[in-house]
Amino acid sequence: MEVKRMQGSTKIQIQDVVAPIDRRLYGSFIEQLGRAVYTGIYQPDHPTADSDGFRTDVIDAVKTLNVPLIRYPGGNFLSQYRWEDGIGPKSQRPVRLDLAWRELETNQFGLHEFMRWADKVNAVPNMAVNLGTRG
Repeated sequence: MEVKRMQGSTKIQIQDVVAPIDRRLYGSFIEQLGRAVYTGIYQPDHPTADSDGFRTDVIDAVKTLNVPLIRYPGGNFLSQYRWEDGIGPKSQRPVRLDLAWRELETNQFGLHEFMRWADKVNAVPNMAVNLGTRG
């Protein structure tokens, strides 16, 4: 049996732009998985923490990435997230068992904190909504 080999070529013309790439494509997310939030971006007792409890070393690192948009909450955490738990005075926020990660969620990092943090890293907040298990 004879195998025929095909040959081809590609010519790339980088000066021919079809369309600009939407910056939102380079967006990211943050959720309470592992150390992402607590002891990650939010750690009030850390030596680099600012007055809001955000780690300035992490803020600086995220700013260098120039992430245009950050979704919160992201990932599986959203499946049981109650946005009402993350607003108001921290001392009045409920502590709940996070069923996705089987850890206690203190809600000390909530919507107000996320909005403040997103502003500090120069990212547009993109709020996620739980439509699967919430009304």
